[in-house]
Amino acid sequence: MKVKELWSFKHYEPILGVKLGDINDDGQVEVVAYTETGRLLILSLKGELLYQEIISKNSPIWHLEIYDIDKDGTNELILGGMDGYLRIFKCNKTYVLDSLWNHKLGSSISGILLDDLNLDNKNEVIVFSLDKTIRILKNLEGNLVWGQVFEDGIGDAIVYTDHRNPGKKEIIACGNDGSFRVFDAITGKLLWFEKYSDKIRCITYLNSINGPVIICGGDDKKLHIIDKEAQEEIKTIEFNDYIWKCISYPFLKLNKVIINSYSFAHFNSSIPLENIKFTSKLICLNETLEVIWELKGFNVEFLDIIEIYEKIFLLAGTTRGEVLIIEERTGKILNKINKDSCTNMIQFFVEKGLIFSCHENGRIFAYKIENL
Repeated sequence: MKVKELWSFKHYEPILGVKLGDINDDGQVEVVAYTETGRLLILSLKGELLYQEIISKNSPIWHLEIYDIDKDGTNELILGGMDGYLRIFKCNKTYVLDSLWNHKLGSSISGILLDDLNLDNKNEVIVFSLDKTIRILKNLEGNLVWGQVFEDGIGDAIVYTDHRNPGKKEIIACGNDGSFRVFDAITGKLLWFEKYSDKIRCITYLNSINGPVIICGGDDKKLHIIDKEAQEEIKTIEFNDYIWKCISYPFLKLNKVIINSYSFAHFNSSIPLENIKFTSKLICLNETLEVIWELKGFNVEFLDIIEIYEKIFLLAGTTRGEVLIIEERTGKILNKINKDSCTNMIQFFVEKGLIFSCHENGRIFAYKIENL
């Protein structure tokens, strides 16, 4: 796979994330980046800076979603960060932002999900935080539908849909207290939970040949696979490092999962980053819960799954600043781009075959896949 670099943009502080979307209904897709000091940057697809604004002064923005939350035909910006504020903005033709509503949580926001939980054709906002709460908010004004409290901060959450009964949804969340908990998505009622010895960092589910399983992992360096119906662990896979991220795919089937582990060997190390031999890895599980491939030696900071002409690929960004395009079936690296700074996020614009990466040194790069 051949990839050509198109342009780069330099900012003076770390770029923590980048998202793509038409944010002001002008028919053009913008590149929206967010920074360590709470600044929002809006760029054109050609890398021109169109607008910038401080959202949360000297406080990082961790999350951004671009979505038409009020169903008026124009996307809004949904932002969450370290200061605990969930902010919803509209953007006009000149990119000036106007607040639609906001909601204050007690600590840093860990994640934002959007899903139609009660099947009324309106997506609720699901937000979870290190303040120990997960909250379901109405889309138009941010009013609380329900909330639940953990013993410690919440790190990850998913919406589970029963493929045999699509009207039945659950929210499964995991936390720093070592637990994952399953809630009725409409009422917030706790249905059941499981608790482990250490922090659980990530959670997903997989439709195995024997039924749905919950997959989670974290600081105990074990991947836990739990039969959802029986509510008991059926398999454990041990790693050398923390389990960082797990993503199930493909959409609708959800019968495979990618897991990456993460090493902190580079923290406070006197060894140059390029010389550190990471033990972290990526693995792929299939519907029989067997490992079909693994890729070792890459410390993955960001992971996503994309589809190009009905073929599935992985995008991975690493601590060393690599941007990897990986064949999903085999784990083979099809292209590796080397940059000199940690890769914080990668986004893919399928209509034009463009890839965008952002980095700790304030760089944003745009690439074109030339032989799709």
